[in-house]
Amino acid sequence: MPFADVQRAWPLDGHARLVREVWAWNFEQEFGAFTFAALQPSSGGAGAMLALDTEFPGFLRETPWTKERAATYEALRQNVDQLWPIQIGVAVAGSDGNVRGVWSFNMRFDADIDLHSKESVAFLQIAGIDFPRHRVEGIQAAELGRRLGSSALVGPHAPCWLTFSGQYDLGYLMKLLTIGTPLPVDLSSFDGMVSMYIPRRCDLREMLPCGSLESLGEKLGVKRYGAAHTAGSDALLTLELYLRLDLTRMQEKMWSSSQWPGWGIGGDRMCNSYYGAALGWNPDRLLLSASADWSYLRSVAFGHLQGSAVPWPL
Repeated sequence: MPFADVQRAWPLDGHARLVREVWAWNFEQEFGAFTFAALQPSSGGAGAMLALDTEFPGFLRETPWTKERAATYEALRQNVDQLWPIQIGVAVAGSDGNVRGVWSFNMRFDADIDLHSKESVAFLQIAGIDFPRHRVEGIQAAELGRRLGSSALVGPHAPCWLTFSGQYDLGYLMKLLTIGTPLPVDLSSFDGMVSMYIPRRCDLREMLPCGSLESLGEKLGVKRYGAAHTAGSDALLTLELYLRLDLTRMQEKMWSSSQWPGWGIGGDRMCNSYYGAALGWNPDRLLLSASADWSYLRSVAFGHLQGSAVPWPL
């Protein structure tokens, strides 16, 4: 995409919180603006933060009420392997803590064909998701996955990714990035896969164990832009809720770095908190071997396209 077109697509000051709706017909321009926001030098490059939210069509297998991650992962794996995301929302902040833009990638989804929970689809319709438009104008999942996977938004030098109770968000992101390959059977392999693609990440639920995204935003005085339960709006609320937190207090409790914001230079440790020391993985060891492992992982993911029948929605 020509640089001038990217500049024209860049959110102007005062419009960074306007959710930019992305469909197949404007995908090229908006994906260029999105990557420019996340990776441009003035946003801090790898010091940027990307808040992720996904809207998906419910659950075919209910998640068990247990704190055992292996049991909940098995339900997640079965659901993600059979279902397809409807919206992928990403909000971007620079290393200076300023919001740089928010995008809602509207995926191709046909409720007459694609598996879903009727209750979930009805709920999302009430929230404002236009399913007839998704069927006609939605982005092909394979296209978004290829573009993300070939960008600097993932891999050993990727920005920090932020979620709120984001297990399913990460699961669907992995499905996109691996071109529909089924998720790993065991939890440890899934954790390693996520760590390879996005080694710097943080989940707000680890910091705020009680309350919904909506109630926490209201409690901390964070204004919502857009409609609740739509991916772009939820991603932006997640990002601004994080920015509103007392990061100095959080860092004293959870991380050794004193730099604000914590995802900038010297503060990457905090972005590993979601799968941090409790699970025993070492980000230094990961990053030392990242170049070779990353090349291998990308060859597996994108080699999967060659002559294979991937069950992408048509």
